[in-house]
Amino acid sequence: MSVPPRRGIRSLRGTLSRQVTALGVVLAMLITVAVAGMVVTARNYRDVAQLTLSRQDAANQVLTDLLNAETGNRGYTLTGRGDYRSPYTEALHRYPADIARLRALVNDDTELLAAVEELDRRARLWFREARTLIALRRQGLTDAAVARFNRGEAKRRSDAFRAQHSLLVAELDQESATALVETDRRRDLTLYAVTAVALLALAVVAFTARRLWRRVGGPVRLLSQGMASVARGRPTEVVRSSDAVRELAELTDGFNLMQRQVFQQRDAVAAAVRREAVQRTERRMWETVQEGLLPSRLPVIPGHRLVARYRPAERALLIGGDFYDAEVLPDGRLAMIVGDMAGHGAPAAAQAAGLRFGWRTMVAVDPDPERVLSALNAQMSRAELRSEGLFATVIYALVDPDGAAIFACAGHPPPVLLTATGCHMIEPDGVGPVLGVMDEATWPTTWFTLRPGSTLVLFTDGLIEARAGEELFGVERVVEALAEERASAVEMRLVRTMARSRRFGGGALRDDVVVMALERTAEGPGP
Repeated sequence: MSVPPRRGIRSLRGTLSRQVTALGVVLAMLITVAVAGMVVTARNYRDVAQLTLSRQDAANQVLTDLLNAETGNRGYTLTGRGDYRSPYTEALHRYPADIARLRALVNDDTELLAAVEELDRRARLWFREARTLIALRRQGLTDAAVARFNRGEAKRRSDAFRAQHSLLVAELDQESATALVETDRRRDLTLYAVTAVALLALAVVAFTARRLWRRVGGPVRLLSQGMASVARGRPTEVVRSSDAVRELAELTDGFNLMQRQVFQQRDAVAAAVRREAVQRTERRMWETVQEGLLPSRLPVIPGHRLVARYRPAERALLIGGDFYDAEVLPDGRLAMIVGDMAGHGAPAAAQAAGLRFGWRTMVAVDPDPERVLSALNAQMSRAELRSEGLFATVIYALVDPDGAAIFACAGHPPPVLLTATGCHMIEPDGVGPVLGVMDEATWPTTWFTLRPGSTLVLFTDGLIEARAGEELFGVERVVEALAEERASAVEMRLVRTMARSRRFGGGALRDDVVVMALERTAEGPGP
């Protein structure tokens, strides 16, 4: 007789079907949570970065509007030239739209909105002063306009605007950092949820058949380990799917792709934040060392006009080593120096500041050019400085009250002399080596005369090394630019010559630039 089948006991097929169905539900939850969590996290990172960039761009555009307006207002007030009003007028027309855009971007944050309103208030105060200056100038009250400008009210209001702009940028950075922290927290919650669902999947697999399906159990285990690593915030190796069935292989590939995208976007945002922090540190460092490289003010000399301009290289705001200084000696002579320390960063800036202060000490004792350069060379001729590749080029000039002048170059470009009849480079009788390369050397001196109406121009090689392809700006273009600006004020000659070099180089300076000019305006007792 046959054995009757047992009723009420689940068949293997039914049991496996139910367990596979349960496993399918769990895996579907896993996929949904993983995909939704990763997509939401990636979107949050993108939205935070995009909003931060948009706010910073809008804040910088408002700053640019005021800077353009300030440039045009200052030029028109001081010179009366109508073309200076164009940047002012354009900025005045752009400003309402730009501040409205910035206000709209921060409208959901009361603190940022308050900072923007304060920024707008200070900008309007400056525009009110600017309109007053322009009105005085248009009414023909030139002296009153210039006197009011020289009192500095416009500058004080501009400085107040810049200070508020800096505070606003700092608040934007803090707001971005806070948003990123919140996004990270949400990402962690998502990853914890993914891990929990993965563990549930493993429990279901272990309950049904620990080693029943080699092509299912093994791949799921590897996938769960990868998710656990992601949940701890660490990228895992690529999860292998060679033994998995097609569906699990596709799931693993999707996980690998999502993991790679999430961590790439997270790293990109973190790198952007680090770059901003480095740039802020460099800017603060530059402000700290600038006092050691540049004098707070130049001496005022009867019968002469002494001016200098400095512009750093436009590449990540690295601290450079260009410096300048001038000193009136007890006997009435004017001592001038322009130097360029090789390299960038804190070591170069520190050595440049040391050379400047060393020069002040030397000229107070004995201003003879060759002896001063010998002493500065001894200061630079140290083994540790040579091992770091630190050396300097300088040009040092002495000008007598009657116009007799002498200079010496240590590997530095010779000066340019602008007269009533032309402009040319002063060919030196000889050029000595750069400071710090040789223990002992000589630096030949060259005599010339600075006559009334003439201008002596000293500069660093950043001015002539602006490059367009393989072609340098060169001394010839410097001479040409100065000659064309002969009728302009000496300050404008320097500014426009530097601007021409910058345009020649594609709108950016490859190296720091220092330009110093001494104009002998009239006969007299001299310096």
